[in-house]
Amino acid sequence: MTKILERNASRGVRLSAATRRKPQQTRAKFSSEALQEAFVRVLLERGYERVTVREVAAVAGVGVGTFYEYVANKEALAALTIHMCVKQQAQAMQASMERNRGQPLTDMVQAIIHDQVELLMGDADKWVALFLLERRVSSSNAYLKHYDQFVAMWRQALASACEPLGEERLDHVARMVHAIVYGWVTQCLMTLGAGLDKARLKQELLSAVRGYLQDSQRTDCLHLPGR
Repeated sequence: MTKILERNASRGVRLSAATRRKPQQTRAKFSSEALQEAFVRVLLERGYERVTVREVAAVAGVGVGTFYEYVANKEALAALTIHMCVKQQAQAMQASMERNRGQPLTDMVQAIIHDQVELLMGDADKWVALFLLERRVSSSNAYLKHYDQFVAMWRQALASACEPLGEERLDHVARMVHAIVYGWVTQCLMTLGAGLDKARLKQELLSAVRGYLQDSQRTDCLHLPGR
């Protein structure tokens, strides 16, 4: 928890000295999580412009003074909430990758896409609101760190399949696969909302990524020695 809070502070989420001194206490963790959950509830009910510190604190069951022990304002809480939700998404992807390590490349990709779509569509309204809000409150530095984190995980996933791509192309391919999956999912959610056809989304994503990977594998074969 200490490292999380320190990273948040470096990304523009301002935390009080008291929070940095005592982040591991059960009460501290509970209050921080309660504030994040309350923020999402109020955000969905009222929209970001009408979110107030007082209402978020009331919904979380804490005093306004307690709110300011953890974050400086609602913008900081918004950034913290987005960061923690993205962390949850990253953990789910890591778990998918570990469960499918050594599987054929297509199976690995299909499993990750399935789990990511299930996670996001399981609480689609929340993710739509957070994806839209991220573009408003997150710094470019925070956004790039999240982006690079997912590219690195895709690289690791592609490298751990039983038929990995050529090492020299992994970075580029991982970045392109993440762009396809992240871009497709976020744009569909933000424009179509929770009514999005989940099964169709998975199939379209898999078809697009599979086609790209097959082309990449053909390119690798063409560059093998003797070809």
